[in-house]
Parts: sequence; C-alpha cells; structure tokens
Amino acid sequence: MGGIRITRRRATRAALGIAAIQGAASALSLVGPARAQPRQLSSLRSTSRSWLWAAEDYANQRGYFEQGGLRVTLAATERGVNQDALIAGATDILLGAATQNMRIQIRRQPVKMIAGMVNKFASNIVIKREAAERAGVTEASPVEAKGAALRGLKLGTTGVGAGPDQLLRYVMRKGGLTPDRDAQLVPIRGGGQAMLAALQQGQIDGFCLSSPTSDLATQRFGAVYLFNMTTNPPPELADYLYISASVTEKTAAEKGELLTAYCRGLALALRAIHADPAAFKEWARGFFSGMEPQLFEAAFANNVGIYMRDPTPTPAQFALNLEFLREELRLVNQPPPPASFSFEDAWDLRFVRQAVQGL
Repeated sequence: MGGIRITRRRATRAALGIAAIQGAASALSLVGPARAQPRQLSSLRSTSRSWLWAAEDYANQRGYFEQGGLRVTLAATERGVNQDALIAGATDILLGAATQNMRIQIRRQPVKMIAGMVNKFASNIVIKREAAERAGVTEASPVEAKGAALRGLKLGTTGVGAGPDQLLRYVMRKGGLTPDRDAQLVPIRGGGQAMLAALQQGQIDGFCLSSPTSDLATQRFGAVYLFNMTTNPPPELADYLYISASVTEKTAAEKGELLTAYCRGLALALRAIHADPAAFKEWARGFFSGMEPQLFEAAFANNVGIYMRDPTPTPAQFALNLEFLREELRLVNQPPPPASFSFEDAWDLRFVRQAVQGL
C-alpha cells in the first residue's frame, strides 16, 4: 500500500461519497432512538460490523454515550483507508489503524488521535496443517521457529504495507528469513471469502487476516493457527495499539466538550467489557446475528481480549507503532518519519484524560 496523499479533488470526492453513506447511516442500525435533541457526533469506519469497532458499538447501544448527553451516528465506507474522508469533513471521528493516521500526520495533515480501543495486533496467521507438520511447529512453538516455518510458503495478504503484510514480514524476520526472498507474499482482494477461496484452491498455503476468517480457516479449510495475536502474540506485541479514534484539528478546536463525552462513553464501554464479559458476549451474539454458534464461540474467545481497559494511549505504544510505520514506508520506498515526530504530534489527550477522571 502506497502512502496516503490527500488532494483537494480526492477530499471532495470522499466528502460527497461519505455524505451519501452518512445519510443512510440509520440503515446500518447502529443507533437507537434519540433522546430529546441530544448533542451529536458522527463516526466513520471501514466496515459496518467488526470486532475491531465493537467497543464503540457497545457504547452506542448500551447507552454509554447517551449518559453524557451525546448521540453518535455511525457509518461505514467498505474501504480500508478513509483519512481523506476525515480531512474532507465527512465525519467528526474516524476509526482505524493508528499507523494510518501517523502516515498522514508526518505529511503535516491536520489530524490528531484522541483515544484508543484495541491494543492487540488483531490480524492472525494461519497455515495449512501439513505445512506446520512438515516444519515441526505448533502454535505453542517459539516465535523464531514459527517465523522460520514460513520459508517457501505462498502467504495471502491484503497488500504491501497493510497490517497483515507488515505482521507476516515481522515474524519472518524474527525467524531469520528475508521476506521478499524466502516466501511469496500474495495480495488477495475481496476480503475474507476471497482469502478462504484462495486457500481452498491451493493458490496460497496460509494467510494473515483477522477473526472470524482465521477461525473459519481452522474449522473448515484444514489450516492451523501459527499466531493467534489475541491469545498468543509475540511477547513484544502484547500491547500493540491497533485501532484508534482520530479527528481533525478543526473538530478538536470546535467540539472539545462533545469529544470528551465521546471518550467517556468509550471508556465506560471498555470497562464494562472487562468487568462483565458475559454481558458483552450476549450483546455480541445479537449484534453478530447470523454467525453459526460454533463459529461465534471461537470468534468471541479470540476477540474478547483485544480491547483496552482504558482508552488512554501510552508512549510505549506510540514507539511500537512508529517502528511498524518506519518499516512500512521503507517497503514502498518513501522517506522515514522525521526524527522530530513525537507522541505529542500524534495524540491530543485533553479529551480522554478529562473523560477518565473520576471513573
């Protein structure tokens, strides 16, 4: 994936397209009946329903935002990268990978992250059972051995520089491999169904993608987990800030009180998930209705642990994000982040710090 370049024309197209999506936000069903003229914010994500955004959905449907007199309307684009829509003013808040925001921040785009919600690198690596057996590894094997087991395999990713591609390259280097020489990284378009089809047809020997696609691969397509990044990540990635909420500097300046209410609702939801996972599970069963019971049980077990206990990010998380961003830019032949780029450049913590006081 190349760098994000925001142009006026692209931003205008994004604003027009996302405005239409926002107009149909009620069709996503992510909001309930409003109280009398509550204050409002809009939030945008790449897909309508995912475990990655479920903390925000939980806050919305369980009334944690409304406790602060706030209504949040949610919409989705069905595209992976949406920073252009944020800058165009098509939404107040954007959910997505922290590194995607950092990529445009180093290009002096007026974007700040205000809160985190997922602190696991929630893309998992699965490979065919016979490949794992041939290499003599299981999910319990040392990280270095599992990385080395990818030698010679064809591995599905979502594109160069994207999260799955980054993670595959990372674990291969941990195993002493040179990714572009010792394995074949195959970009697969079309989401989880396309990835599973490629695995079934023998076009790839494994892939890196989030649950439930990785769960389906192990249940029905003869694959095994090599890295379940929620339950058994490499130790240094056990606290990797994956999903954050970002805003423009203009929104931060004009809607600070609402953003504090948003962060408070998100903090309440995250605390509720950890305090009462059974209640979250029952909610998720309805929210992800249509998922087969066996698949739901596996997906819940593999995702309930991805959420932060507190939406406040840390400098250590920023440093790890910066390491991955630096490698991503190297892969696409772009300059590294400037040495002066700091935690304070990426984050505006006024709202989340005020939100969690007294909770």
